[in-house]
Amino acid sequence: MEYVLVLTVCSLVQGASCRTLSPMPLIEGAGLMGCMIASQIEGAKWSQAHPNFYVSRAACRPPSSVFAKT
Repeated sequence: MEYVLVLTVCSLVQGASCRTLSPMPLIEGAGLMGCMIASQIEGAKWSQAHPNFYVSRAACRPPSSVFAKT
C-alpha cells in the first residue's frame, strides 16, 4: 500500500494558529515505514524553509483517504 505525508503546522508568531498542508506524495511504492522516515526528513526541510512555523503533526495516510476521487 502506498502512502502520502500530511503535515500540520503551527505559527510561532500568530499564537495557536495551525493548518494542515496539502498532502505530499512520496516516491512510488513508499510503504508505511518509508513514509514515517520521510516525515522526519520532509518535516525538517519544511521547518527550515519556514522559520516562523513548527510542525505539530506528521501523518502517513493512504492517498484514497485524502484525495477526492472523481
